[in-house]
Order: sequence, then structure tokens, then C-alpha cells
Amino acid sequence: MKKQSVSASDVAKMAGVSRTTVSFILNNTQGKHISEATRQRVLKAAEALQYVPDMNAISLAKKAHYSIGFFICYSRAIFSDAYLFRLIEGITLVLNKHHCRLELHSLRMTRRNYLDLVHSSKLDGLILMNTHTDDPGIKELEEAKIPFVVIGSIEGLSVPQVDIDNVAAAREMVDYLVSLGHRKIAMIAHAPLEFYAAANRLEAYRQVLNENGIPIISKYIEVADFSEESGYRAMQRLLCLEDRPSAVFAGNDMVAYGAMQAIIDEGLSIPEDISIAGFDDDLLSRYLNPSLTTVAQPSEGLGQAAAKLLIQEIISPRKSGLRERDYIVLPTMVAKRESCRRI
Repeated sequence: MKKQSVSASDVAKMAGVSRTTVSFILNNTQGKHISEATRQRVLKAAEALQYVPDMNAISLAKKAHYSIGFFICYSRAIFSDAYLFRLIEGITLVLNKHHCRLELHSLRMTRRNYLDLVHSSKLDGLILMNTHTDDPGIKELEEAKIPFVVIGSIEGLSVPQVDIDNVAAAREMVDYLVSLGHRKIAMIAHAPLEFYAAANRLEAYRQVLNENGIPIISKYIEVADFSEESGYRAMQRLLCLEDRPSAVFAGNDMVAYGAMQAIIDEGLSIPEDISIAGFDDDLLSRYLNPSLTTVAQPSEGLGQAAAKLLIQEIISPRKSGLRERDYIVLPTMVAKRESCRRI
């Protein structure tokens, strides 16, 4: 049965106010004498009912252009990454309901002035992905009061974020490899360590090895650049080691694919000679031979949550600090498949 949509009238009924008052509060209409108690009551009712106004309903008041920017830090592999397309699918499912247009921008790490693109493209808000350290452009967005949401983590700033717990997810995977008897475990970080997710997953790898009394061998740690090709090259270097690893944890599935091909090209078998695990659970990972053990994360769900949070941010901007709803962490799980074995 199709779920009935929630209207402003429903919010007004729950809060005990008029529909006009609901409109004034959710649109932040200036010059209206509304008590803080009433405002909070309406906001709590809207949140309880999961009410999100259609952008058509606020266009005149906000002078909105119905345009949302999706800014992704540049990588050569970004447009072949299934994870990205699942994110976009989730984002567009929400934006289409609100008659919003999605504008995609792939940016290099050296470009940090997002404001120019916001103004030139007349964007109402932004979703940022692949955030990294030392990026003053994000703080500029916050100071300019541009509505934006980060998919992923960003440290040092209180900004709306939608993420998984990268440390916990990677820990679970490395714990799994240890439980299979592996002690010679290598890690291929999927991206340069300026990227928060790559650094967090590598930190989890180190934590688990330390906790299990397993030496951290610097030659067992490689850094890729998101792509299959970089995973292939990293795995080649690991295979050249005199004491090669018995298991490899790749920081994303794309990198894992390249690593798997390098193992096969060396005439070795997966998992008989080397076990390998990834992170993302791209659709292809289920149909490889052998199928890839990986961390399954809700890519489409992350996109949907980010889009919903951004629309709420556009409609009802924060006055200061973060609200409880402004930081969303979605669950992950280890998908145990054929590419890992007990030794």
C-alpha cells in the first residue's frame, strides 16, 4: 500500500497552529512575530512526521532555482565507480520528487573555491563527496551560509554529514581476516590519505593488527588512487615481496578488482594462494569468480539521506550548531563470499 504523503496541514494539526504559521516557520519568513516555543513545536512536529515540503511550494519565498550541485573531488576513476552511480541514484530519487535538477561537478583537489561554482550555476545547495583535509573551501561555504551536506566525514567543522562508520566497518573486515587465521595481512588504501575515508580505514587496519599482536609491516601498506589500475600496480608490488601476504584488504571494490587481476596474472589462485577483501559491495562483486568478500554499505541510502537532509537545510537553515538530525550514520556489514578462506 502506498504511503500517504504528509502535508503542511498535518504538521499544523499536530502542532496546534495554523497552516500559515507552519509556512512562516518552515520558510523562515522574516518580520513575523512567532514565539520560540511555537517555532520549536512546529519544527518538532515536522520532524516527527518526516515532513519535507515540495520545492515548488517554497520557490517564490526562497527564489529557488531548483538546482542542486553534487561536487566530487576529482579522480580519473570516478565515472567508472559503481559506488558513485548508486549514490546518484539515491540522490535523484529524492530530488525528482521535489522537482530539483542535479548538476554534477568533478573537481580537482587543488580547486577549493566552491563559491564561484555555486554563484555561476545558481545552485540552491550542495552535496559534497570525497572531502579531504586542508580544504578551506568548505569553511567558506559555511561562512557564506550556503546550504550543503557532506557525504562522508569532515573533521574540525560542525557541518551536516551523512556517512558510515568507516573505522568500525574496516575493523570488522580486518577482524574477519584475522579470525580466518591470517597474520600476514596487507592493506591497499583506496585513495591518498588526505581523504578521510581512506585514512580512517587504514587506521582501523592498524588498530586490529595491534590488538591481535600482529606486527604492522610498512611494506604491507600500499596507497592507490581509487582505480582498478592503481590496485593492480599496488598488488604487483606486494607480490614481489619475499614474504608476500596471505590476505589483502583493499579499501574499495574498484581497487580490489585490479588487485585480483594482478594475482591471476601472476598465475596464483584466489583464495587458495591469497585471500582478498574489498569495501563497498558493488554489484559486480557478487558475480566475480570468485565472488568478492567486501564491506556492504548502503550507497543508495546514503544518497537519499543526503538529499533529504539538504532539502531540509534549504527550507529550514540552522541558526547555529548542529541539530540531532544533521549527522546521520548508516549501518554496514561484512558480505562473506568466496575470495577469502581459512588458513
